[in-house]
Amino acid sequence: MSLIHEFMPGCSLREVDRVAVAATPERAWAAVRAIDLSHIPFIRWLFALRLLPQRIRGRLRGGPPPRSHTMRIEDIVAPGNGFVLLGEEPGRELVVGSIGRFWQPRIDFVEVTPERFTAFEQPGFGKLTWNLRVDPREGGGSWIGVELRVTATDAASWARFRRYWWLIGRFSRAIRKGELHRLRRELGPARSERQVALPGDELIPMARLQRTHARTLDAPPSRVWPWLVQMGCQRGGWYSLDRLDNAGIPSADRILPRFQHLSVGDIIPARPTGADGFGVLRLEPERLLVLGSPSLLPGRPPDPGWLPYQSTWAFVLQPVGRDATRLLVRVRADYRPGPRMALMKPLLVAAHELMERAQLRHLGRRVAGPPVLTA
Repeated sequence: MSLIHEFMPGCSLREVDRVAVAATPERAWAAVRAIDLSHIPFIRWLFALRLLPQRIRGRLRGGPPPRSHTMRIEDIVAPGNGFVLLGEEPGRELVVGSIGRFWQPRIDFVEVTPERFTAFEQPGFGKLTWNLRVDPREGGGSWIGVELRVTATDAASWARFRRYWWLIGRFSRAIRKGELHRLRRELGPARSERQVALPGDELIPMARLQRTHARTLDAPPSRVWPWLVQMGCQRGGWYSLDRLDNAGIPSADRILPRFQHLSVGDIIPARPTGADGFGVLRLEPERLLVLGSPSLLPGRPPDPGWLPYQSTWAFVLQPVGRDATRLLVRVRADYRPGPRMALMKPLLVAAHELMERAQLRHLGRRVAGPPVLTA
């Protein structure tokens, strides 16, 4: 469980942004710990606006202009700024928190210690936490993440915060994404997932077609896996565009215990009727599921009436820290070249792109657990 969860286990709003970098976790953490938000133009503008009255008073009194300010973690959590460093796991994660009436022009902050933060429940206030986190990335490099959690101590305060967040939220997201992109430029982008070898590639070593998609899901592999195991027509559905791939039958929105048992050699129906479908080619619980042409199953003799193509559909789960999963999905295919396939290939690729993106998006919503407020 992440450190931020210890200080705010439940929340009304949660937003997570991550970026993959080539640097080692040690180097990535050093860069994260040295973040100075004053380098962001928008932050500099806000800080200059905040200091404007002080600068005017200084000029009128003939005093020196105020010194330039940094906005490092130590500056943000300095006494009197309204934020407190709730906890830090060196090399991995730090958590900052604040309690106040954020929606007021002059924020009424509550000074609170880390020990009292979670239990604070006085009506009339909002509570927020955010973290900076570094996790090792499978295959090399690191994940750098920023997570924001917000709640309020009563319904009226939450309603006020929502109105405030409707305007301020977009600036908050821009700041987080901008800083993560800056870190990626500084530390180097991670190697593209389209270029790495994945389990299951060896089943079709000379594929003429390959497409790779990926999405970070806010749940550990143990929570993602049951949704993958129950996929298929006449089962839990494909979580994609049900009208196109499941005869309009809605995909499951819950775990179905009767479809939680799957083995290599099983056939997953590809249509609402009939037994034809995808063979289970490889299976490693909470790690790997490779579906594909039944002719690729181990020990199955070559099919003399081989279809004009063979394909694999691999789902690879890579943990991102303790609470998230990077799900990589790769389709590979070999086919007999010819005029018909040359005509069909662009259409098949376009359909796959559309449906795979929908599948990953819908899976993300299902595995995330409690609803997450989005803008």
